[in-house]
Amino acid sequence: MGIRDKELIESRFGPLWSGKNEILRAGRSRNLFEVKQSFDLSGGDVVAIDLHELPGGKFAFRFYDGDDRRIVVFVFDREGEILEEHRAHIAEWLGDLYHETGGLAFDPEAMVHILRKRLSEGTP
Repeated sequence: MGIRDKELIESRFGPLWSGKNEILRAGRSRNLFEVKQSFDLSGGDVVAIDLHELPGGKFAFRFYDGDDRRIVVFVFDREGEILEEHRAHIAEWLGDLYHETGGLAFDPEAMVHILRKRLSEGTP
């Protein structure tokens, strides 16, 4: 767990938001919202990040799970079966800033906004 998980996610799938907003799966284009729905992740505590097409007919869906405050990656096949799941706590990206957010830590949209801002500024 910890920094190794963040490094695994970034080395395998690139920086957050470096993927696509849609993929071609089972002969049909599917966007972030549709993929999120296909995994029954309809709650407001789940914020979609990006999608990736992987070798061998696999795909990856990255999202923020506000319930446990982790960046999550589902690697899945053409049928939508989850083959792998990776998780890393958002504090691995935000460092001390995470602990300074106070009550915002429980607001998924706010945390994703803070994370995007921090990454766009080039802050590790």
